Amino acid sequence: MTRMIEAIIKKINTERANLGITLYNQASEADISTFEKIKGVILPDDLKTFYTFSNGFESKEDLFRIIPLHEILENTPSNYTVGIKDFHIAEYLLYCDMWTITIDPQDRNNYSIYRKVDGQFTLTNSFADFLDRFLRAGVFHGLYKWEEEIYQGKT
Repeated sequence: MTRMIEAIIKKINTERANLGITLYNQASEADISTFEKIKGVILPDDLKTFYTFSNGFESKEDLFRIIPLHEILENTPSNYTVGIKDFHIAEYLLYCDMWTITIDPQDRNNYSIYRKVDGQFTLTNSFADFLDRFLRAGVFHGLYKWEEEIYQGKT
């Protein structure tokens, strides 16, 4: 799984201008540790790898963002999360829509990313796949289309 996120990071790093992405500064080990302590979770390895590369990013594509750790902490759980320790990892159009992560407390690398629409709709169990889908096709033709395909049983 680490190789997958490293390949995505390399793609973002080398193609960010063409992708319309602005990277935020890296999260430090202290930032990650503080986040984990306050949220009461241990981040999956691929998220830690990503956040040590960049503490989130913003894109020109519908103002899509990977949310920085400090901003996640500033936002309280909402009606758009299922579990008490779930948190939004990505958003677009200034929180018009959010993608949320739930982490298994027994195995931090067992997690899912979902968008709450009529209940919990799991999109993927891989942050690298989530980012890859966005990078290849954006929000509408990437993430929403992917969700529609899963919902219709096409993937």
